[in-house]
Amino acid sequence: MEWTPESLKAEIDYRQAALRADAAHYRVGRQAHAAKRSWWRRLGHRPGPDLPAGGNDHRDAA
Repeated sequence: MEWTPESLKAEIDYRQAALRADAAHYRVGRQAHAAKRSWWRRLGHRPGPDLPAGGNDHRDAA
């Protein structure tokens, strides 16, 4: 295949259009979904276990 200036320009335009469409699709997807919290945030802010009140705590020893 011979690359003429016109065919090169057409190929570049085609690829740029595909990249722009891909980027637009990605942006729409990112805006539609809520941001996922980082693993560090999820680790430190987990709900604690539901323990019954009192009983066998180290504060009860005295």
